[in-house]
Amino acid sequence: MKKFLLGIFLLSGLFAADKILATIGAAHNITDADVKAYVDSLPAQYTQFYSTAEGQREILNRLINNKLLAIEAKAQGYEKDPEVLKTLESIKEDIMTDWYIKSNLSDIAVNDAEISKYYNDNKAKFVQPEAVRASHILVDTEEELKTAQAELSKGRDFAAVAREFSTDPGSAAQGGDLGFFTKGQMVEPFERAAFALKKGETTKSAVKTQFGWHIIQATDRRAEAQRPLDEIKQDIREALLQQKQTTKYDQLVETAKKKYPVNLK
Repeated sequence: MKKFLLGIFLLSGLFAADKILATIGAAHNITDADVKAYVDSLPAQYTQFYSTAEGQREILNRLINNKLLAIEAKAQGYEKDPEVLKTLESIKEDIMTDWYIKSNLSDIAVNDAEISKYYNDNKAKFVQPEAVRASHILVDTEEELKTAQAELSKGRDFAAVAREFSTDPGSAAQGGDLGFFTKGQMVEPFERAAFALKKGETTKSAVKTQFGWHIIQATDRRAEAQRPLDEIKQDIREALLQQKQTTKYDQLVETAKKKYPVNLK
């Protein structure tokens, strides 16, 4: 006879609140709330599958197996094992500390006035620097360079020539497009040539860098501009909130140190 009587009740759709999905022995239940709590604890990339009926059945089976082994471990005395008790005490301390910190930080907030003041006091931090969007054709030799230049001189589309001749694996498939970049992001000769171009212009002569020969075309430009508050409001809110929470955390530690002096040996 099996040591534990196992009854499993699976639902084909979404679980109703507190619905018992499995009984183990005479005193243990696993409910849909247990399954939901498990799903909620998973990283975001797994939640889509484990929110389905199939995924929830898989989780239910895991919870059943874990509960079976936990009951058996308790029956064999592991509940009183010194190492288990030591680990439980450590976990208890961590959980208690987490809840203490959360309860003391929960009422911290950042209002719109604080956000506006920080923005106005630090406008220089929120300047969008000048940027250029460029495409390039990268080749390894001067012979390959002449071939690519000859194709462009025939009036062929720059992107088409880049797809055919460029050796840059990161941009060739996109017609040589490198997207927007600001000063300091590219090697100096490439950057100097790219920022010297007007929108739509192509370098008259190739640019040599450690990567090879580049034919560069500026496809767009973006002038330096002040980023509006509405665009970065949430970023500022999160930064100020983290700042306040860190300050409060440090205060909690310092208060505790005064009550319980720390002596480093």
